[in-house]
Amino acid sequence: MIPKCIKLVIISFLISAVTFSQKQGQQLCDSLVQQIPFAKNDTATARLYKTIAENYTAINPTAARQYADKGLAVATQMKWTKAVAVFNAIIATLYNDAGLYDSALYHNKKALDIHKKNNDAFNTASVLNNMGVICQRQSKFTEATAYFFESLKVSEVNKNTRLIAQAYSNIATVYAAQKDYKKDLDYNFKALRIQEQENNTDDIATTQAAIATTYMETADDANAAAYYDKALRNYTQTGNQFGIATVYTNMATLQKTNYAAKLHLALKADSIWNIISPGYLLAIINTGNIGVAYMDIAKDKTGISVSGKNIPAGKNELLQKAVFYLNKAIAASVEAGDVNNEAFFTGNLAEAQELAGDYKNAYINFRRYQQVQDSVYSQENKNKIAAIEGEREVAIRDTEIAFNKKALANEQKLKWALAAGLLLLFCIAGLLFYQNKTRKKVNTTLLSLNTELDEANKVKAKFFGILSHDLRSPVANLVNFLQLQKRSPGILSETQIAERETQIGTSAASLLETMESMLLWSKGQMDNFKPEVNAIAVDDLFAYLQKFFTSSNTVKFSFVNDEQLTVYSDENYLQTIMQNLTANAIKALQQTNGAAIEWKTWREQEKIHFSITDNGPGISAEQASTLFSETSITGAKHGLGLHIIRDLAKAIKCSVTVAPQAAGGTSFILSL
Repeated sequence: MIPKCIKLVIISFLISAVTFSQKQGQQLCDSLVQQIPFAKNDTATARLYKTIAENYTAINPTAARQYADKGLAVATQMKWTKAVAVFNAIIATLYNDAGLYDSALYHNKKALDIHKKNNDAFNTASVLNNMGVICQRQSKFTEATAYFFESLKVSEVNKNTRLIAQAYSNIATVYAAQKDYKKDLDYNFKALRIQEQENNTDDIATTQAAIATTYMETADDANAAAYYDKALRNYTQTGNQFGIATVYTNMATLQKTNYAAKLHLALKADSIWNIISPGYLLAIINTGNIGVAYMDIAKDKTGISVSGKNIPAGKNELLQKAVFYLNKAIAASVEAGDVNNEAFFTGNLAEAQELAGDYKNAYINFRRYQQVQDSVYSQENKNKIAAIEGEREVAIRDTEIAFNKKALANEQKLKWALAAGLLLLFCIAGLLFYQNKTRKKVNTTLLSLNTELDEANKVKAKFFGILSHDLRSPVANLVNFLQLQKRSPGILSETQIAERETQIGTSAASLLETMESMLLWSKGQMDNFKPEVNAIAVDDLFAYLQKFFTSSNTVKFSFVNDEQLTVYSDENYLQTIMQNLTANAIKALQQTNGAAIEWKTWREQEKIHFSITDNGPGISAEQASTLFSETSITGAKHGLGLHIIRDLAKAIKCSVTVAPQAAGGTSFILSL
């Protein structure tokens, strides 16, 4: 009798490529560990950790995980992404072997993400295959198929024939598990054709063994035996002892009634297992199957009719062999912690002992078989298993929750960092805008200052032009007279001297008046000096003019202020304007008989108007233009008076107009 778990082991083995690390042994792992302190750099250290972890995977998973973790730490510190992915894949394999499928998928997904970013098609396809195997072991056939087909797609795009064949083989195992043996064989034969083209003997043998197993499941023993024979020849050609032992073990199960052939094949497998891996699960099952084969021979209806090498002639000897191998299988199962096989072979041992007449031990082992069965399949044990599974699920979920929380926290940090970056950008943009606005404002201010400076330069030129005309002439006359008197004091008579002195006095007085007016005008040109507005009685203005020009006996003055008005302005500015207009009128009347000047004031449209009218020859167009032109004065033909009138009037917001009279003379009108 063959335990049910045998087929499960065979199918599971065929899912992945045949690589057996234990044949390299603990000795190899020890030698690799001794090389770690002498590694030249981190790259060499990481590669040593990878090799050690891979070799420990089959013989010491705990040690394999320790070295995989160390390698992952080194690779992460180096930022060697490909190595990080490889170590994650190794850790995933260890979780998968331990039945921790969620953790295995988690690490495989990490490896997959890195391989995709690196455009590493080969490793991407390999990891996808591994993820499919994990889902298949959980009976998640839809997800497994999706992973296998995605791996196939990646492999086909990159034309990696070996991975294409592996994907076909894995897809075949999905259909085999669903007992869709037709599609199972279709995909296995697709894989086989590619492997035969590539002449990869080990892969060919693995696929042939898978095809043989499918034929065995469909009771096509002839084809099963034929493909097991082909697989055996190929494994023999490559010297793959693990594959040879596996095929012998499977071929033995194919022999249902030919006990001698069955025993012969099982013993051949046993001789290999004892060398390469006596503690391997399939090796333990093969050992128990040898004991069952001896017992089946002893129970044969024909009696002791089976003969051959290693087959005793007597029933008792056969049963002794059966008991020996069954005890050996039970002991190995106990050591491996395999309770199922321990129970199964204990039941077979009780049957063999009963056939040998050892009823006491048969009863003891039968009770032991029942106890083990009860311990495995009792409700209490089921509850414990369920609780353990629940705890594992909770632990996995807790791990996932913690991971998700960490990812969420990192995402939140990233959002805050992005927000801070945006805020900083806005601040920089605002600062640049403010600087640009300030720069424009400063430029505008500088432009205004430059304009004012240009105006000041014009005023300065105008000022010196006026000085050259209005001050030079009277000063020159005074200097000439003094020099003449000094050089020829007796040349002039007393009368002429008196006239000269009178002229000099008049000229000096006029010069003083001109200087006072000019200083007041200069004051009006300065920004820091502004007119002071006060209430001024018009009669006071007229009285000032009358007093100021008392010496002008040749001109008749008249002042008209019928409304007794009061004007609001700067008294000094207004007096100077009126004084200069009067002085200009007196000059214009020097050659006029019956010279007369009239000052008049009146109110019209809420404005106060002053007019000065003379009966002289009238003002010329050139002189009148001085009042309305801002051109700098550089010649000596222009007088100071009209400039003073224009600028002072502008300072007190007084408009000046000129109205030539039809009968002769000129009229100036001031409007405030």
